[in-house]
Parts: sequence; structure tokens; C-alpha cells
Amino acid sequence: MKIAYILNDAAFFVSHRLPLALSVIKQGGEVVVITGKNINKALEDEAISTLERYNISHKSCLFTQSFKNPIFEIIGLFQLIFFLNYFKPTTVHSVTPKGNFMAVISINFIKKTKLIMSVSGLGTMFTGNINLKKNFFLLIYKLILRIFLLKINYNIIFQNQDDFKQFQSIIKTKSENIKFVPGSGVDTEFLSPSKVDFEESNILLPARLLYEKGINEFIEAARILKKRNVEGNFYLAGDNISVNPSRIPNEKINSWVEEGIVEYLGHQEDMKNLYSKMSIICLPSWREGFPKVLMEAAACGLPTITTDVPGCRNAIVDKKTGILVPLKNPTALANAIQFLIENIKIRKKMGKSGRELALSKFDFKIIIPLIVKLYN
Repeated sequence: MKIAYILNDAAFFVSHRLPLALSVIKQGGEVVVITGKNINKALEDEAISTLERYNISHKSCLFTQSFKNPIFEIIGLFQLIFFLNYFKPTTVHSVTPKGNFMAVISINFIKKTKLIMSVSGLGTMFTGNINLKKNFFLLIYKLILRIFLLKINYNIIFQNQDDFKQFQSIIKTKSENIKFVPGSGVDTEFLSPSKVDFEESNILLPARLLYEKGINEFIEAARILKKRNVEGNFYLAGDNISVNPSRIPNEKINSWVEEGIVEYLGHQEDMKNLYSKMSIICLPSWREGFPKVLMEAAACGLPTITTDVPGCRNAIVDKKTGILVPLKNPTALANAIQFLIENIKIRKKMGKSGRELALSKFDFKIIIPLIVKLYN
């Protein structure tokens, strides 16, 4: 078994897919990770060092998350085809919309190789506001996938039914090629409930600093609770270096911090330690695939508040492991946060139920075999 992983950047691979690759290696397989360029060089260098520490081969191409430089994209595609022909994988596993796009073209130039495409959320191309530029790129994306999927052996992994239905309405894939796997899994042995009880209520939104993660709604909810004199400490944690058009400017984040509404913790390597200091995890996203942070929170025995949208609603049990709130509704979000702040027993009961959910549904021991099975 020789597996080539293709995706935007090494940092995403390390945070979401490294345990999967280590499982392949443990079973005697070989792995190479082929990525595009990450504009956050420090984060990328750190991820590449992690791959080197595990003796996982890494190759870098010139393509990026966006399509801003067509020359780099074309060169990156040729680099990818060269690396795949050199490594000769039995299976290519692509992740992220851009990784899937590059993989489905390149694999047509490789003999006897299967493609596994993971659709871990549809990305900004499929969601958000529609404009002429987005329609053009979506048309190209649709044509490329429809044409290049015709002659290859492939499976597409979806993390929720909503993404599948929307993707299927555009791409028209064969139903027998579709598989469902709930997320990338979580290490429930490493992530476990904290034994420390904090008197203060600490509320965390851990995500990339993008509008579509519901950051504005979280800040507005914090303002509402401050006016109500509800005591709670609000935190943001996540990378804010991105080419994503939904990225929140540093000036706006700084203004929130200066206002005293939230504390910005930046990118965090030790999420286990951070979770151990929190009381409630919020993710008021506009849409997700199957959010890792909600699985991690559940593993840590923390109650979650998230939006009733695709992906998010699939990762919790409403009123049992957390609370679902309407999309883009700061008042409802504030009400849910206040309820959990003021009802500690319910908060702890939800956290305990979340832990049970993580053990029974999200554990690596359950998720990883479902994916590895598709490699054979």
C-alpha cells in the first residue's frame, strides 16, 4: 500500500490527517504528502518539521489555495504529475477543494492508481454570496471534475448528507462511489476531561479568523452579555494568516481586544492545555464539513454551542451534548451562552454526554479504519 496525500498545505495535513498516515505506516504502507504553498511560512515550516520527525516524505508544488496566479497553478500541476509518477502510489487521497481539483486531473496521467477524494466542507466556491467570478470558477471546477472522473477508479468521502446533496447536484457522481465518514476523528486517549474546576466561566471560539466561522456573531453575543452583566471571559484562538476572502482584518480584531470584549490568543499549538482551561466551546459557523473542534470539545467533556447548519448540527446532540442556535443570530447565541454559564450542573451533564459521544462515534479507532479500508 503506497498512499499519496494531496492538499493545500502541510499544516492542515498535520492537524487533520497525520494520525491516518501514521496508521498506514504502522500497517506497513508507504506515505508521501504533496502540498501547495502556505502563505503562513512559520506554520508550514513547523508542520514540515513534524513530517520529517515521523520520516514522512513531503513534496511541495507551486499551486496555492487560490487561483490568483494561473502560471503557478499550471507549473504546480505538472510538478504534481511528476511527483506522482515518481512515487507510483496505489492510492491518491486528496483533501480540500483545491487538493481535489488538482488530484482529479493529475491522476488521469498515472497508471493503476485509485483516487479517494475527501469533501471536508464545500469551501467558499460552493457557499456564500454568488458573483460572476465565483460562477466562472465553479463552472470550470464542475467541468473538470465531470470530465476527469469518467475514466478513473474513485471514491468520494462526504462528512455529512447536506454537502453530498449539494455536490451531487453540481457534479453528478455515481452513487456507488460515495462513502460517508463523520470527520477525521479525534484521539480520545490524549484529549480527555480536565480534572480542574474553574470558578470563572471561560468561553472559547477556536477557529481560523474568518467571518464565516461566526466571529462577528460571537463578538456581538459577548457585547449583549456584557450589557446584561453576565460574567464570562471570551476568547478567540486561531490562525489569522490566510488568502481567504472571508479573513477578518487584524485592525478589527485589535479593536475588539481594545474594547475589552474578547481576548485574542492567536494560533495555539497546545489545544489540550487550552481546552482544559475552558468551560464552554462555541462555533457559530455558517457551514462546516464535520468540525474537528466540536469533536475535540466533546472528547474533553466540554459542552458546545453551535449553529443549526450542515456539519455543525451533525457533530452534537442538541440539548444533550450542547445547544444548537439559529444561523447569524447573536441574541440566540448570547441566550445559549448565558444559560450554560448560569446552569453549571446542566453544563457538566452535557460535557459528560459529549465525552460519551466522542468515545462511541468520533474516536480514531473508529474513524481511521473506515478510511484505510477504502485504500485496499
